[in-house]
Amino acid sequence: MRKLLIVGLAIAAIFASTLPLAAQGSSSLGVFGGLAVPGRDTTHLQGDGKASFNWGFFVNLPLLQTFNIVPSAELYKFDAANATDFDLAFKFIVPLPRFSVFAGVSPGLTSVGETTDMHIAGLAGASVKLVSNVDAFFQAKYAYILDSDKNTGVTHLQAGVLFNF
Repeated sequence: MRKLLIVGLAIAAIFASTLPLAAQGSSSLGVFGGLAVPGRDTTHLQGDGKASFNWGFFVNLPLLQTFNIVPSAELYKFDAANATDFDLAFKFIVPLPRFSVFAGVSPGLTSVGETTDMHIAGLAGASVKLVSNVDAFFQAKYAYILDSDKNTGVTHLQAGVLFNF
């Protein structure tokens, strides 16, 4: 099942990169930092509930002015172990004159030590135009990790810079 999800995410990212860009949107590269707060222990993961620094990057691939596909990677700590999330977010955007708000869903994989589990996340945030091709953004995301018989979640609070091309 995990291999199928990885292949599906890769095919969707490749397909999205071949589609024509929306007339009003542009591709962009984002980098961010923030906090990640893991939830309770599961069968394979040991969560301590303590906040850790997280950082990552993503690429906005606009299909419409109000819809982006967003592959991303994020690194943080889950208790004492290093954790990595790989996502393919589907963001719905409400563009306004100087800023925009967005919400979306983000299926993906969470890897902690030797364990890799699927997750589904919900996200919401806003971006503010700083100069012609640079935006600042703020995002909150909750990832629900599916780990055999016990599941847990991770709350992510992030802020960063978005470079528009």
